[in-house]
Amino acid sequence: MALHGVKLALLPYEVIQQAFPIRVCEFTEERMYTSSPQRLSRVYTPVNALEAHAEHLQAQSLSDLIGGDSDTACHRATALAFTLGPLYLDLSKQRITSETLSLLVDWAHSCGLESKRHALFAGAMVNASERRSALHMAARWPADTAPPEGMEEAVAFCQSQRARLTALVERLHDANWFGATGQAITDVVHIGVGGSDLGPKMISEALADSPSQKRINVHYVSSMDGAQLLPLMERLAPATTLLVLASKSFTTADTQFNLRTALAWLSEALEIDVPTVCRHQLVGVSAKPEKMSEFGIPTEHQLIFKEWIGGRFSLWSPIGVSVAMQLGMECSDALLAGAHSMDRHFMETPLMENLPTLVALVGAWNCQFLNIPTHAVLPYDARLKSLPAYLQQLEMESNGKSVCLDGRSVTHATCPIIWGDVGPNAQHAFYQLLHQGGHTVSADFVAVARREVEAPQTVCNSLAAQEQLTLANCLAQAQLFALGDDAIPTALRGHMAQGYRGNQPNSLLLMKQLDAWSLGVLLALYEHKVFVQSVLWNLNPFDQPGVELGKKLATSLFNVLSGNALEQSLVKDPSTQQLLNKLVEWR
Repeated sequence: MALHGVKLALLPYEVIQQAFPIRVCEFTEERMYTSSPQRLSRVYTPVNALEAHAEHLQAQSLSDLIGGDSDTACHRATALAFTLGPLYLDLSKQRITSETLSLLVDWAHSCGLESKRHALFAGAMVNASERRSALHMAARWPADTAPPEGMEEAVAFCQSQRARLTALVERLHDANWFGATGQAITDVVHIGVGGSDLGPKMISEALADSPSQKRINVHYVSSMDGAQLLPLMERLAPATTLLVLASKSFTTADTQFNLRTALAWLSEALEIDVPTVCRHQLVGVSAKPEKMSEFGIPTEHQLIFKEWIGGRFSLWSPIGVSVAMQLGMECSDALLAGAHSMDRHFMETPLMENLPTLVALVGAWNCQFLNIPTHAVLPYDARLKSLPAYLQQLEMESNGKSVCLDGRSVTHATCPIIWGDVGPNAQHAFYQLLHQGGHTVSADFVAVARREVEAPQTVCNSLAAQEQLTLANCLAQAQLFALGDDAIPTALRGHMAQGYRGNQPNSLLLMKQLDAWSLGVLLALYEHKVFVQSVLWNLNPFDQPGVELGKKLATSLFNVLSGNALEQSLVKDPSTQQLLNKLVEWR
């Protein structure tokens, strides 16, 4: 039986009660009930109570739980739907009951979620391995609202950098930023990777049609092979191009190589030395101001965020400067305000009505107790095409860990494999396998209720019909995932293909509209989901040791390819050695 991610042998009641003073339950064939020590035949903690409950639910399908149009089914659907401002969360197609939620909340209580949530917002050292806090919420805390005790200094610093960012953006939008040859900047190339790229890029795509009076063209470069950078160098005007280097450490190889190539392009094309280009056409965003200065970036072109903002949580920090450059400060401010509203909801709302907590608990239930290994993110709006990639890093880099905070090994899956695509495209790609294949997945459907566009009336009418079709497909696929063949109307049975397996649990997150404020709400929900699950699984969601090791190995192999004989001796496995030999031969 699992407790906090660790398999434990059954212990005497007195030992467990002393260590974990929480409700202890007895399971019978019918139900679990609170009992005294004298009546217990077997002792259950919240985790193994959930394990027993999961076994009990295996005999019930989602069709059984959803139950047609009965009063019970209607009550269940209502009880599992939640609204927060412009966000509607429907959990009724998850394999859960009211008892499931009660047990899950008991689990969260037993893990000390409320106290750990308080510690997070108070700036406690929640990132134990790196001995720092995790205060990305400070970057979106409004100036007119008092922060929690312990966050004051962080908020003050973030607001000072926000003012600096605003000044740079306004200078650009006022056409008062001139390149090295005296021409006004028209294009921005944002160079980053991972958290310094995925978040800003996703937001730029999602809100590209947001109303704005002042637009700057922003282009994103992240791939280390130069494939994204080369086309930009071929079509952008060097004299009017500004580079934004976004790198927390200012040492990431991917960004450094792209930056040096871009600077070489500008220097060659403008016939100006690199230091001069840096003074006029380079902005640095990093937690290392000393490295930016050493590189030649003027202080007035430096935006700083602190180490207590992790890379995958950094889009709210000055890392998002390119979003503000593209869409304007009003849009950027609304994004932060939406995220802050979710922060307040997460801080203040009881767990049973707390949206990030509920999403996290249901996700952990699917992964750990129903043994569902993958989770699909399926946005039914092409503007959110990069949301699956963004969530891949946010969730898998945070909680894809096998060691608990106390150093013990985790003996169960802690994070599902996150994947997905834009829903209408996915329907014509991998939905066949999900409907009639042998794999079980869970899914988040993300949809937008309405979209306002400026166009002739006939075009608007046609677009409205397309949006209606998109939403109809979203609802139909969620229904078919859950119910399988039972979703087919009686009149059509025998006339349609059968064999839809159903029982694929899914949630639907419906946004009233896709604007900056609503997007901020959605992304902060997912951030807090990650934190809650890290508490359940006793993990540190704010470090990434596996990523760091991969970088070190890559550096060593880069040196081998560069002819470093000393590094060559460090390559031990024959497979890698023969690949290196082939690369040397072909290069």
